[in-house]
Amino acid sequence: MDLLQSILRSCDAENYYDNFRNNGIDSFTLKILNNDDLQIVGVQDEDVRARILKHISNLQIPTEKKIDTIVSRQYALLILNQMSVQLHKHFANLSYALKREDTDICNVKVTPAIDCLHDCLTSLERQLEQFDEKIIKKEKKRSIRSHAIFPTIVVTALVLFLCKKICILL
Repeated sequence: MDLLQSILRSCDAENYYDNFRNNGIDSFTLKILNNDDLQIVGVQDEDVRARILKHISNLQIPTEKKIDTIVSRQYALLILNQMSVQLHKHFANLSYALKREDTDICNVKVTPAIDCLHDCLTSLERQLEQFDEKIIKKEKKRSIRSHAIFPTIVVTALVLFLCKKICILL
């Protein structure tokens, strides 16, 4: 008897065990189910669903945690730089193997592979530079917008205020 079967037995719902297994639900994914999910699985009795939900809310089983991946400029640059370093290492290893005379490469033409790898590296470097330029341009646009918008708002408010004063005096 596994943990899922024990949980269902404690809820008097062990006859639904096959439904849970057929839907790929085990004791770890059981905790994230709600009332609608239990209906979809085939638990039609409301009392049984309520007992299952009550029991699984008290379980001390760790559930899968949601992982938020935020891709910032620094993170993207780190990943791209690591890829570039890895490709440079491959290129260096292939180049070194060709330069050594005691290395037997078994009549395999490595030159096209090196050329291809070199092209990949140069393409990656170009894309890194373009990516960096795009980010810098966006940052400049944001700073220019804020520097241009704030004085415009202040001047507009001042002109409206003066127009109102002039209209009152007339």
